[in-house]
Amino acid sequence: MEIEKIYPLVLVALVAVCYCNSLRCGLVFDDVAAINRNRDIRPYTPLINVFQNDFWGTPLRKEQSHKSYRPLTVLSFRLNYAVHGLQPMGYHLVNILLHAFVCHLFYKLCLHFLSGASSLVSSALFAVHPVHTEAVGSYDDSPAFVNPSV
Repeated sequence: MEIEKIYPLVLVALVAVCYCNSLRCGLVFDDVAAINRNRDIRPYTPLINVFQNDFWGTPLRKEQSHKSYRPLTVLSFRLNYAVHGLQPMGYHLVNILLHAFVCHLFYKLCLHFLSGASSLVSSALFAVHPVHTEAVGSYDDSPAFVNPSV
């Protein structure tokens, strides 16, 4: 059906409307330590550090290391820092876009089991479910998008 072609756009619009208020927010909770204080996301820090340090920028070999090894997430922080610096709006925008992408993937998955309209409803419920609020609103929780095994 022709109308089903706009379903992914409906999902993106729904995510944007639901989470656009986070664009005006600052960094919260662990975001400050993970982004503001983590030297591994800065361009002047050697890239190899991302693979030798924990999520917080502490060398894994040190006793005080958290031992949370997430180089893919830290690389995403580094890329975001290169584009947005320390401006929270950019980090929140990336999370909203990632959530919209995940919702689109969920919609595509649902299409294998449900009709187009049922897939849209399922994906819409997934998109706006309150369980995602912290993952979308807090940048430190973006590993849930970048690395689903977290």
